[in-house]
Amino acid sequence: MKRFLVLVAGLGVAGCGQPQLVVEAALTDQSGERLALGELPVRLLPYDRDAIFDSLEAAYPTPEPPIPAAVLAAQQQVQEAQSAWRTSEERWGLIRDSLRILTEQLEQMEGQGLRGSPQYNQGFTRWNSLDTQLRQVDQQRQASFAAFDQLQQATLASADSVRIQRELWADEAFADFNTVVAAKLSQSGKEELADTTDTQGFVRVSVPKGQWWIFGRYTLPYEELYWNVPITIDSDSAFITLNRSNAESRPIL
Repeated sequence: MKRFLVLVAGLGVAGCGQPQLVVEAALTDQSGERLALGELPVRLLPYDRDAIFDSLEAAYPTPEPPIPAAVLAAQQQVQEAQSAWRTSEERWGLIRDSLRILTEQLEQMEGQGLRGSPQYNQGFTRWNSLDTQLRQVDQQRQASFAAFDQLQQATLASADSVRIQRELWADEAFADFNTVVAAKLSQSGKEELADTTDTQGFVRVSVPKGQWWIFGRYTLPYEELYWNVPITIDSDSAFITLNRSNAESRPIL
């Protein structure tokens, strides 16, 4: 549950003349195209937040309630069912658009007195084929949505129950988190830094030299990408990319 807590310690902006850190946040889609993560909050921390959570968890008398394998499996089924529904929805939309364009073409030919011509008859045969396909795909679309909705409704209750148990546990186990953070900041003599990526997925921050951790989160429909990436600033400039390779994927209940 440590992944969902938000830092509340004070933020700061580094002064001029300090090293420049450029952070790129981007994912890659199935075709290999770069997808910039714009408007992504990025925080630079002079401490390892995960180490704090780990120590608090180790000291707490009871372990964090796990996510049952059955719940994760059910969520995977929901995701697959949603993907099947969206695929049929996209196919239905393409056929519908093709049928609309062909209808307009046939109406235009009728206005030109070409009804019954070979060109018109060929188009009308194509229209009948598309109309049949549209009806079939529409049935598939409705059936796939019903299957997705049924699976989703069946999964919600069990997922909510697990999520509530884990949140209650985290509220108690990590009650001293902010106190520990304040002590870490005082010890380091540094402040947390924060900024947001631009539309191209980049953020530039002036940062004092030393050890830092780059913290960020990006929410997807069924998972959260979590970054807590260490970086040592020991020169005038540094660059790091936040992507799937250095993110931890965490299920969303």
